[in-house]
Amino acid sequence: MSLGKSPRRGKQKHSNVTGYYQYRDFIHPKYWSTWLGILSLHTIARIPFPIQKQLAKGLAVLLFRWVKSRKHVALTNIQLCFPELSTEQQLALTRKTFYSYTLGLFETARAWCIQEKGLLYRVEGLEHLRVAEADSRGVLLLSGHYGPLDIAGVALAQYAKYSITYRNDDNPLFNYFMVKGREKFVDKTIARQDMRGLLGAFKRGEIIWYAPDQDYGRRASVFAPFFGIQTATVTMTGKLASSGNAIVLPLSSYRDVDNRTIVLKFEAPLDIPSGDNIADAHRVNEWLEASIRRHPDQYLWLHKRFKTRPEGESSVYK
Repeated sequence: MSLGKSPRRGKQKHSNVTGYYQYRDFIHPKYWSTWLGILSLHTIARIPFPIQKQLAKGLAVLLFRWVKSRKHVALTNIQLCFPELSTEQQLALTRKTFYSYTLGLFETARAWCIQEKGLLYRVEGLEHLRVAEADSRGVLLLSGHYGPLDIAGVALAQYAKYSITYRNDDNPLFNYFMVKGREKFVDKTIARQDMRGLLGAFKRGEIIWYAPDQDYGRRASVFAPFFGIQTATVTMTGKLASSGNAIVLPLSSYRDVDNRTIVLKFEAPLDIPSGDNIADAHRVNEWLEASIRRHPDQYLWLHKRFKTRPEGESSVYK
């Protein structure tokens, strides 16, 4: 590819991103700032963990003070979901959320940039995974956007061969870097739009990690309770389980008290699909809420989870 050209955007939506491109396809000057960011991630990935923890604490304080828009989103979410907490407790939980988020940035750098050695992890409920694996059907690992996201994926690779679904990043170089980094510890990366790839994997009896806990708008969603709030919830979980004849196996992840040991928690399969999209969405949110309540500071509250509102309701983020 010549210096004056950039990758075709159409190919970015395909699951086989690393099959289409190589790093040399992104030498155009428009990507130089992204290259600098990638170099930074490679650098921080190699910093000793005790120093990473201290840097994450400092960065969390700065982000909490400077990125007021995300602070507002996180605090609003926490106020809505934990009304029983005092104002001081809600603010303290928001601060902890920023620390979890910044620590997650360092963990993601380690997961994508280096072959993680000495990762501390443990698993709970492994018997649920083993029973599901013994079934001839595929397995949909139902998860969420917890703090230790990609580093938990590295830990999961010690117990299962699995693929992931993901949303393509708008920056083609960063998207390639992200996918290539994740392919170090997963079997395949499947773009969210690639329904044929997803269903084919289930029909082959494969395991797919899937997190449906973000706001994808009204067209793809129904409203179901989440922390007592009517929340736009995608119906794809039940549809995938039905079309792919897959077992829906819940998986949450969190950092233990040392903030270093990654814990994977498998639970018994959910009764999905039920044939009722709203009932399935309710089951997903019910399980997700219960898992979040165990470690509320380690959830991605910085996302506008309640952006889409039922007809007639105003935005909660004003």
